[in-house]
Amino acid sequence: MEENDFVLKKEGTTLKIYLGFELSVSNASALRDLLSDYRGQDISRIVYDATDLVLLSSSGIRTIIFSKQEIGHEPDIVFLNCAKEIYNTFKITGLVNVIRFVDDDSKVDEVGSGEDEESKWEKEYKEVRQQKLDNFAAHNDVVVYQMKLGQDED
Repeated sequence: MEENDFVLKKEGTTLKIYLGFELSVSNASALRDLLSDYRGQDISRIVYDATDLVLLSSSGIRTIIFSKQEIGHEPDIVFLNCAKEIYNTFKITGLVNVIRFVDDDSKVDEVGSGEDEESKWEKEYKEVRQQKLDNFAAHNDVVVYQMKLGQDED
């Protein structure tokens, strides 16, 4: 497969971009160049189809930010079928507040950034975090209890 395995298609005021397997230093500049062709056009939404995306580098993230800033009209950014690992990358960078994540093509046209909705990944993250905290607390209770058993009473 080519390094530039993305496809762009404009449908009305929506620009749909199939990302392929990676968005990295090897192809991000080519995508930025293609996005520049849409500057000033009436685009209200950019949908990145991340169904097959397995690698997103900092160059790819810059390209996504570029699309928000440079296309004009501050388009909504939507990621479709984003893997949990890619979502976590966006979360670390703080971009989950400006990108809407959907797992179903029919939800792309819904209005809103998703800030009020808790994503499935966010729920899963909270559940795993709580499990780890519970496990840590349970383990520490055992350690404290063992320390008390081993201490001499005065």
